[in-house]
Amino acid sequence: MILFYSMKEISLDSEVFTRGVEDIVTPDELKSLLEKKTPLRVKLGIDATAQDLHIGHAVNLWKIRAMQEAGHKAVIVLGEFTTRIGDPTGKSATRPALVSGVIKKNISALRKQIEGILLTSPKVYEVRKNSEWFGKMKLQDFLRLASLVTHGRLIERDMFQQRIKEGKEIIISEMLYPILQGYDSVMIQSDLTIIGSDQLFNEHVGRFFQEKMGQRPQVIVTHKLLPGLSGGEKMSKSLGNYIGFKDSPKDKFGKAMRILDSLIIPYLEAYTNVPIAEIDHIKEDIKAGKNPMEAKMMFAEALVARYHGANIAAQEKKEFQKVFSQGNIPDKMPEISLRHGSWGILDLLVASRLAPSKSEARRLLDHGAVEIEGSTLKGTHKEVSIEKGTIIRVGKRRFIRIK
Repeated sequence: MILFYSMKEISLDSEVFTRGVEDIVTPDELKSLLEKKTPLRVKLGIDATAQDLHIGHAVNLWKIRAMQEAGHKAVIVLGEFTTRIGDPTGKSATRPALVSGVIKKNISALRKQIEGILLTSPKVYEVRKNSEWFGKMKLQDFLRLASLVTHGRLIERDMFQQRIKEGKEIIISEMLYPILQGYDSVMIQSDLTIIGSDQLFNEHVGRFFQEKMGQRPQVIVTHKLLPGLSGGEKMSKSLGNYIGFKDSPKDKFGKAMRILDSLIIPYLEAYTNVPIAEIDHIKEDIKAGKNPMEAKMMFAEALVARYHGANIAAQEKKEFQKVFSQGNIPDKMPEISLRHGSWGILDLLVASRLAPSKSEARRLLDHGAVEIEGSTLKGTHKEVSIEKGTIIRVGKRRFIRIK
């Protein structure tokens, strides 16, 4: 833990501004800011649409952490107000509205996760809620703000154009969202924002407002957005293609081992602190035809180490090799209390929480993914008997023991 914050050297060619970065608006402005060697206000806005963050969100946070260690201040803007509208970025349909109580609970959960990465000394950390200004803003003041931006500029956003093409509705409040996010930059006097590339339009509006209101426009650093675990769309809880902050070390490791081979290198670069030179060697090995399993395991171990420490990561690697590669039963597994005796297999899988529904239990059985005491089960009408110590296995790594 760093207790004293001085202005350390951080330059344009630092990994903060090169590793996984897609664009900088503008490099010359950023270079000028860094050369002044005065603390910058580094903005990150997060809407409270859910309680969980995933490692895609963490890309911003780790870069901001590096800026904190160089003496700059992280300013986290929690979207207590804007969450009620919902950022339309990447959405083909309007987000459902959330009530105030849910938003407050989400904010509390998000802060705990954010503060698991960022330094929290007041010298380098500030948290704001945009309800501080939007909750007090008069209608006439908002209309004056909105009058600075044309309809043509807002409607040019790619997701709006896509909805128009598909004949889908665009709610007026969604069109106003970039105005609200942009004004956040004015209110906290942002010098720099580090974001995913899907937020670029909104943060350009922030630059525009800052110039109009006599502030120096913020520099925008965007990182590349990567596909989720199964490829395709970016990480999303609704799609189930993400690795979450709250996932256990075992789940993080297991999910990491399921990624597509094509994602190993970009995931190593974005989601771990493995040196780039080492990643380049791994890339050459894969190109030369070396089995990517070893590289995938390196990613899984490095990811778990970043969030839970090297010792736990090494334990998870050993356990994974024992269970997956050697087909053994783990020494430790969850235990659950269930009635001993005869069960219908579908009821047992649901009651043991190994399947969320009977339809999913049927699917698992059809794929031969269920074992009881080492015997693979098939057939949805099968009766099975359980007692104290019975081990049920689903897939490669999910085990429970009956108490």
